[in-house]
Amino acid sequence: MKKLTLRHYVLAGLLGAMIAALGFTPFGMVPVPTPAGSATILHIPVIIAALIEGPLFGSLVGLMFGAVSYWRAVVAPANPMAQMMFIDPFTALVPRILIGVLSYIAFRVAHNEIWRRVICAATGFLVWDLSYRTALHLQWVGSSPATYLFFMPLGAGVAYFLLRLLAGEDAPVIAAALAGSLTNTVGVMTLVTLRGILPASASAVVAVVHGLPEAAVAVVITLLVYRSLSRRLAHEGG
Repeated sequence: MKKLTLRHYVLAGLLGAMIAALGFTPFGMVPVPTPAGSATILHIPVIIAALIEGPLFGSLVGLMFGAVSYWRAVVAPANPMAQMMFIDPFTALVPRILIGVLSYIAFRVAHNEIWRRVICAATGFLVWDLSYRTALHLQWVGSSPATYLFFMPLGAGVAYFLLRLLAGEDAPVIAAALAGSLTNTVGVMTLVTLRGILPASASAVVAVVHGLPEAAVAVVITLLVYRSLSRRLAHEGG
């Protein structure tokens, strides 16, 4: 794990300023008509920071992301529900700090074939479970065990797709982007559920509606930025 140096603090300040600028504009917090109030891309700088400089630095940038969420909930909430979700510093900060740690861990373990399969299986199960809870909340299906099993092919399909996606040389970066994005979504919605702000079924809807598109966007942007930064750092090192 890299120690934080003056360079890291300067870079963290720049990233923090970028997160703050995005956080108070529609570019970083896109308003959407769901209970969460907005979809975000602010977790992406946190993921990239962790990949380039390590989990400690990524957590520092994640802390800044959480601080922006908390401050926005205090002074300019997207709606009353968003204010209730993020007015608690614990909910606003902890999942965002963990983004840097878990995205880095996923980046490291994705170099191993066995762990890649574990990541794919876990993600497939998560999609299976959340899609069922979403359909149940929207009253599209009943609560019978057979209905729950009905969504198994969807989870299996996602797991297989990820397994194919993570077969290339970009597998560690993709795994990190997915882990970081899901840490943000699942972490926040889990705490919101535990605090009684939303029932588990409603939290599942938000996780699906926001989590899947945010994860897809995170993969694309993280790949592009990481490739560019890696080439530049390799050139400077050479």
